[in-house]
Amino acid sequence: MDHVVVVGAGIGGLAASLVLSRVARQVTLVERAEHPAEVGAALALQANGMAVLDRLGLLTGVAAAGGRIDRMEVRNASGRALLTTGLPDFGGGLDHAIAVRRTDLHQPLLTAVLELSSVQTRFGCTVVSADPDGTVVIESGPASGPRVATTLNADLVVGADGSNSAVRGTGGFTSRVSTGSTYVRTIIERQANSWFEEFWTPLGSFGHAPLSGDTTYFWAAAQTAAMADALSRRSLPSLIQQWQPVLPIAAESLGMVQSFDDLLVNTVRRVDCKRWFSGRLVLLGDAAHAMAPNLGQGANCALVDGVALAESLATAPSVEEGVARYDQHRRPTVRRVQNTAGVLQRLCNLGRPGAIRLRDASFIGLNHVPKLGEQGTRRSLSSDIRVVRSASVLDGYSVTG
Repeated sequence: MDHVVVVGAGIGGLAASLVLSRVARQVTLVERAEHPAEVGAALALQANGMAVLDRLGLLTGVAAAGGRIDRMEVRNASGRALLTTGLPDFGGGLDHAIAVRRTDLHQPLLTAVLELSSVQTRFGCTVVSADPDGTVVIESGPASGPRVATTLNADLVVGADGSNSAVRGTGGFTSRVSTGSTYVRTIIERQANSWFEEFWTPLGSFGHAPLSGDTTYFWAAAQTAAMADALSRRSLPSLIQQWQPVLPIAAESLGMVQSFDDLLVNTVRRVDCKRWFSGRLVLLGDAAHAMAPNLGQGANCALVDGVALAESLATAPSVEEGVARYDQHRRPTVRRVQNTAGVLQRLCNLGRPGAIRLRDASFIGLNHVPKLGEQGTRRSLSSDIRVVRSASVLDGYSVTG
């Protein structure tokens, strides 16, 4: 394959560019930001994502910048444990998770891309349209001045441009996008527990995880009308006031934020595509399968997507067959993860007292809901890790090219 265009220089797009450089003579990475940087606070790097970074030679450095997580706990608003579990051991050191700043994951990937002569970058360029025949129209130039349109021709165009994907929106895909749920996230100077902890409350979820040093990443749902009003007024005191009677630890964490400007406010949407390819266009990451954040699998799945796509292309007789195989094998696995995350989101967002009591009894007494979610998630992680470990496109890979 001569030329691949990757749209989007986030975590998924950067990893895909690295791996696709093993199956294409030239990769062009298109990104609308002139200086790409990861937007967000932190994430939980899990076994499947760690497996990708390990084969890319980047895991050691990323792990050193993060906080190790060996178990997770889910509690209700009164602090009672609904679920306490260790993390499965997949061998080869994949027996834990890592809480890491998004920038500490994004920057090594970006550096590795910039060191590859086979990857050309087109930063500060916006995708106007993508056609199933493999052409992409991009615009560049100052936002306040005249824009210059350029057409790129490729054997394959990869949409890694997020839940609002221009590739998906203009490329003939059949998709559905949810209205989404809003969260606030940030990092504070505070020593956290050495494990992942999440609280399910009538206001939605609040959780925190340890980062390197004495820093903590936390997130809090902001989905009620009162929360929406506080966000519209950019009022940190109002957010604290909403959380104080429901979950004091959430209010305390928000109270350690210096100003509203230190909060990242984002709306997480679910994206469902009938299929992930349209002619010579193909999707990965949030562009293909944005999901509820409750399993922390968004970035991890995106990392595996790039490997699965490159391997399908390397072993198929044509680009068309390669993207069809990728869709056939990858989409059902990720759909299971999406669905499990969606179920957990609905369970943690219950607001009626009777429904909350029934949920808590199911987790504490019968314990059948956690087992279903845990088994399904473990199967998906196992499948992802097998894909990554067996990928011939990563044999002998070195981040120095």
